[in-house]
Amino acid sequence: ILPKRWQADVVRRLDQGKVAPESFDDLKTVRVYIQAGDRVLGSVNVGFSLIDINEELGRGILFNILLGIIFITLFSGISILVSGRLTRPLEKLNKAMAAVNEGDLTQKVVPETHDEIAQLTESFNDMMEGLHERQVIEHLGNELGSTFQFDRLVMLIRNQLSKAIGASDARLYLRERASEVEKFDFADVAEKERYPPIVLSGSAREFLLRNRDGFMIQSAPEDVLRTLNHTPGDEEGLVMPMFVKDELFGLLFFALPPEDRQLTGKQQHFASILANQAALALENVLLYEDLRDQERLKRELEIAREVQKKLLPSRMPHVRGFNFDGYCQPAQEVGGDYFDFFHLDDNHLGMVIADVSGKGTSASFYMAEIKGMMLQLTERFRSPSALLSELNRKLWGNIDRSLFVTMIYGVLEISTRQFTFARAGHNSLLKIGNNGHHQFLTPRGIGIGLDNGNLFEKCLEEVTITLAPEESLVFYTDGLTEAMNGSHHEFGEVRLVESIVKIPNRAHARHIRNAVLQNVSRFMENIPPHDDITLMVLNVEV
Repeated sequence: ILPKRWQADVVRRLDQGKVAPESFDDLKTVRVYIQAGDRVLGSVNVGFSLIDINEELGRGILFNILLGIIFITLFSGISILVSGRLTRPLEKLNKAMAAVNEGDLTQKVVPETHDEIAQLTESFNDMMEGLHERQVIEHLGNELGSTFQFDRLVMLIRNQLSKAIGASDARLYLRERASEVEKFDFADVAEKERYPPIVLSGSAREFLLRNRDGFMIQSAPEDVLRTLNHTPGDEEGLVMPMFVKDELFGLLFFALPPEDRQLTGKQQHFASILANQAALALENVLLYEDLRDQERLKRELEIAREVQKKLLPSRMPHVRGFNFDGYCQPAQEVGGDYFDFFHLDDNHLGMVIADVSGKGTSASFYMAEIKGMMLQLTERFRSPSALLSELNRKLWGNIDRSLFVTMIYGVLEISTRQFTFARAGHNSLLKIGNNGHHQFLTPRGIGIGLDNGNLFEKCLEEVTITLAPEESLVFYTDGLTEAMNGSHHEFGEVRLVESIVKIPNRAHARHIRNAVLQNVSRFMENIPPHDDITLMVLNVEV
């Protein structure tokens, strides 16, 4: 830098123009007037170097450029950091959504901030949890609907439901349908001895009804814990009542691992949905098993009915001077009524009608047994009373004490038209003449199976009657005379006689049978019979 004296000299020379021409562009001078108001006191010549100014300006511009670069770099780094903080959660969400698009519904994103993106992440997690629960429900529904085997379904429910809510084990108790009390048995037969049945008390039942969405076992009252067979040392978990049509169907206990002894309200509600879905599947399987058993029983009863029909006469006897007919209608698939004919020899025909007390399968078994005994006894005994006495002795040791058999057995002597019969507590034998005169024949006798022999034989009476041409004998069971209509009135013996007497042509037993059955059917007004109806007719030709 020049001394001040030299600087003044340079300014003076610039002002006088005494510098080299090539320095004119680098050096400048400016006159500055000094004033006090309007009065000019003097002037000052100011000289300056454009080179210095340019250099100073250059340094300033360079400094500004460096400062700009520094600020740009700084702001770029900050922007990168901020944008990375903003975009990283979005990238995670994007990757998670791409995985969901591939079918993976287990995706979950951990929020890294506390802003709107975190809220978006929470919404995504809630959506995924809902979709996952829906997938579990659909998958469980498909698996539950694919099996109708009860034992396999029980294992499927225990395994799949415990896995779905993260339980270490699941125990299933189902209500005993045949029990009068609310008793719940452990459903898995293999472990039934390990877990005793649960018998609900009134207070426990009320507690379960109030907590339909389940409850943590440790929160239950003492009386409920005792009812559920839970002691303080037992594992903790979730108890889930199972309802079908608002009826308590079963109980599910989920044992939770030590690190996860509590469930959120949402998890508990999800477990309730799964439990009720399982309850419906179990109910359907039990109904299917009942239906299958009913169908099997129905097929067996149809077979039994066909077998029983074969025990009855397939065609009526052909005996000169007589005609016969018979009919048997069980109230159920099979019954206990029975009628039959036995060709004893060329001059004798045995006839029997019987009614085993009760109806249905048990009565049909005894009916079949009586049929076999009759085939043997008719070859040994010609006397009806002797045959019935022997039949009573044989049945006494086999028949249930709550059952008995009523029967009429008679032998028709074809040449003389004499009919000898004995009655073991059965309905009366109806005899009708050609002029409409009728008579109920009721010899003494008690039912077969009511006594071991002495009283039975003492009460048994054998009667012989002679039949005239155009006379008829009508054998029937109490199911015919006791048939009821909608007003609970019985058909009765009077209507039976009127049905026969009013027949214009009684030349054949078939006409009598048809007339009686038609009148009974009209009287019952399409009401199903409550007892077996059996009718057997003997008619003497002219």
